[in-house]
Amino acid sequence: MSRHPEILWAQRSDKVFITVSLPDAKNAQVKLEPDGRFTFSATEGSVNQQYSADLELFGKLNVEASKIATGLRHTV
Repeated sequence: MSRHPEILWAQRSDKVFITVSLPDAKNAQVKLEPDGRFTFSATEGSVNQQYSADLELFGKLNVEASKIATGLRHTV
């Protein structure tokens, strides 16, 4: 059974910022779809607890112009 990570959201008129807060995430995978879907999955901890999120955003996404950064504590 997977858990939901903490997700922070911010937006401007032309941009959306989504931050997934999951310290020590392993194998983080982010998928953006042009129709406005954001999916995230990763494992965390020594027991490899599975985390996942699936968000349907209000509008379409420009996948080619989008940026994804994975760090030690966050995926942005």
